[in-house]
Amino acid sequence: MSSGRRSDGTVMEAHRPRLNLERRLTAALGIAAGAALVEVIGSWWSGSLALLSDAGHVGTDAAALGISLAALRIAKRPHTPQMSFGYHRIEVLAAFVNAVLLAGIASFLAFAAYARLANPQDVHEETMFAIGLVGLAANLTMVGLLGRSTRKNINIRGAFLHAYGDTLGSVGVVIGAVLIALTGIVLLDTIIALFIVVLIGTSTARLLRDSVRIILEGSPADLSPQAVADTILAVPGVRGVHDLHVWTVTSGLYALTGHLSVSGDSTVHQAARIVDLVQARLRDRFGIAHSTLQVDSLQDEIIAPADVARMDRP
Repeated sequence: MSSGRRSDGTVMEAHRPRLNLERRLTAALGIAAGAALVEVIGSWWSGSLALLSDAGHVGTDAAALGISLAALRIAKRPHTPQMSFGYHRIEVLAAFVNAVLLAGIASFLAFAAYARLANPQDVHEETMFAIGLVGLAANLTMVGLLGRSTRKNINIRGAFLHAYGDTLGSVGVVIGAVLIALTGIVLLDTIIALFIVVLIGTSTARLLRDSVRIILEGSPADLSPQAVADTILAVPGVRGVHDLHVWTVTSGLYALTGHLSVSGDSTVHQAARIVDLVQARLRDRFGIAHSTLQVDSLQDEIIAPADVARMDRP
């Protein structure tokens, strides 16, 4: 027999409309677009490559936030027979696209920094400092808007990582402007630009790793398959568990399938009760909202699959 029961309360929590989150994303999008424009103008005016690097990163933020916002809205579309899990994974695809954008902007800025090392240019540190402060204020605002949702949503985490990296970059721009004014060493501008490139690369690697793991349906990073199996085996009446698969549909929404072995003299009612107990423990301990479990009757005189596997070993 099989069961696809799930807790409506848990699923509704995962699917709850996120209007407040959409509003925060929309506000962050407007801030990022405005800050990028200001920094591009400031970079042209001051000649600062560090400021251009920060503008490029913030501009990528604006694109990433737009993608994240679109994904969030598409993900709310209802399920269909053709899309049985709905459009929730569009958020993961958005995170992957964000990672690709980050990689592209990092590559461009790395080449620009390399060229600047060979041909240093004068920098107007006063303009660099003023525009850097504007960028820093904008990035801190975005971090505040997005920070509360990063653990629950990989799509939002992608947007947050953009803003967080930008914040560090803006700090570098401001400090660099002060140091250039004090020392007159314009090479510091290029060094800061390279520092921002490293920040972007770090964010890219982390986001790419997490999004690819979900796309490939790997086990959730914060969940041990062995711990799941042990929890199932601890339920009274469960004699064994096999063909266990657990994966992430989208951030915060886990799914599981597996086979439970129970005693051959268990009734249908007893087997159904065992399934209910297993699903309740999976929800309570791991937050697995959607689990489909098939029950296999196991006669005492039949050798268990695990024992057969051990007997086959040399």
